[in-house]
Amino acid sequence: MSPKGKTAKAPKASTRRYGQYCPVAKSLDVLGERWTLLVVRTLMMGPQRYTDLREALPGLATDLLTARLRTLEGAGYLERRQLPRPASVMVYQLTPAGQRIALVVLELGRIGLARLGPPAHDDLVTSDALVLSLRPSFRAEVAGEAEESYRLELDGESYVVSVHPGWAETGRGTASDPQLSLTASTQTFAALISGAVDADAALSAGDLSIDGSRRALDRFLAIFSYPVPSEPAAT
Repeated sequence: MSPKGKTAKAPKASTRRYGQYCPVAKSLDVLGERWTLLVVRTLMMGPQRYTDLREALPGLATDLLTARLRTLEGAGYLERRQLPRPASVMVYQLTPAGQRIALVVLELGRIGLARLGPPAHDDLVTSDALVLSLRPSFRAEVAGEAEESYRLELDGESYVVSVHPGWAETGRGTASDPQLSLTASTQTFAALISGAVDADAALSAGDLSIDGSRRALDRFLAIFSYPVPSEPAAT
């Protein structure tokens, strides 16, 4: 009780900080603001130019993107680096501390898959986010002890998906000896991986093409297809 017999009030937290002595609150002081974790998600696909980040996050205003990058850099979660010639451009990339946040983002992805379902008509579907989602959707029990790779070409962008015992890796680039090469639009791949369209139907319609066996395609889908939602998708 206060000297006047009244209960002392807790100090008022800053509008930008929780003001609590708690490791979760301390993390959320930096990471809990809108768009911050999506910036981290985008950087999980590799170093990005500022213009790359703007294209990947079209709903994020440029001044807010700059503020989020400044906050993450100040906290030591990302850094700027000058690429060598002939590129000679500045890129943003995650630091080792930022890579630890990437593990949290992947776990959030696993939680979100339970609610995701097929994309809604007004959902923004990007190839980077789709390919990254293959990490949390990976089924280790189906992949077994295999070491193999797959090549995806979505809307003209080339990606490689590498399968290892217990985990999967995704990134831009090409695979030297893939089990399967898959070419589709981003929308078609989203429908395929979420189960909204059947592989046979996509192949017959010409929306999907593969270089490799149909068995390899079936294996890829068995390893990476999204689960059937156990909860209704948010509206």
